[in-house]
Amino acid sequence: MRRSKVLEYFLQLVLVVIGVFLGILASEWNSGKKLEKDRKEVLENIKLEMQTNLLTLKAAREQRAAFRKSLDSLSPLLTEEQRKEFLFDKDFDERFPNWRGVGGGNLKDAMFETAKFSNLLAAMDVETTAQLSHVYGLQEGYNDLRATLIQKVFDLDSHTIYNDAVRLMWRIREELGGVEHILIQEYEKTLKQLE
Repeated sequence: MRRSKVLEYFLQLVLVVIGVFLGILASEWNSGKKLEKDRKEVLENIKLEMQTNLLTLKAAREQRAAFRKSLDSLSPLLTEEQRKEFLFDKDFDERFPNWRGVGGGNLKDAMFETAKFSNLLAAMDVETTAQLSHVYGLQEGYNDLRATLIQKVFDLDSHTIYNDAVRLMWRIREELGGVEHILIQEYEKTLKQLE
């Protein structure tokens, strides 16, 4: 009798262990499926975010195309006397023909931040994670540079010399335009990699 009770308890213990093991296995399988689903969804949203940012950059570059040509034509024609004038002695549009502003807007990073803070980047392969981090790092630098240059445009006042404003416009053209060019290439490369 005693031996049959021990055997019965042992079998019950084995059944409980097997049940717990199968429960853990099923839970892990569900977690893995959910993680993969979340990873794919976040990657798809990152692609959409990057496509939107790419369109924003291309539109900003296009918006400034006429201004770039005007600035190229304007600089060689300016005399030293004109360069020393106060900027607002004449109308701003006369000083900078075709100026339509810096263009674009802040590039978005909500989906990348979501992936970062939900630890979904860790579930991606190393190359994808590295490329996304690289692109979004460049993007952050672009947003910071853009904000700095916009602030400098807003800082132009009645004491600003025309030549200082011309230098600022060249900086917008060269620095912002250069970073835009690099970012466009990196976005296209990353979008191709994500497909």
